[in-house]
Amino acid sequence: MKKSTYSLLITLAAMAGTAQAERIGHHGGPLLHCEPPSFFDETPARDSKAASFQDFSLTASDNTEAESVKVWVNNQPVDVSVTPERSGRLLIKGRLSAPITAGKAWVRATGDSKDGCDELFVWTVYLP
Repeated sequence: MKKSTYSLLITLAAMAGTAQAERIGHHGGPLLHCEPPSFFDETPARDSKAASFQDFSLTASDNTEAESVKVWVNNQPVDVSVTPERSGRLLIKGRLSAPITAGKAWVRATGDSKDGCDELFVWTVYLP
């Protein structure tokens, strides 16, 4: 009787532990609540029209891990500079090796917050 009671308690404890910690953060601990980073002030602006697209910038919130920021333009990775501002926000700047002059530039940025959440931010710039 004792064995089955202990087995039942161990099983219930294991189930309760997995039910509470559904996600694991990039620091390795369970995520019970986290605040994802936010991206804003993108230049050129979202859904804008431009003659060409080569330089861009955006800002990330102060809870963003600088080393986690990654950017792609039209599904190609782009090297970016990430500069902390006095407010704690991050200024992200990029420059393509050659301008895009037709079609569209689809920009995708990702980053992780300091407490383990991730975020995807996408915007499009239309070209003639």
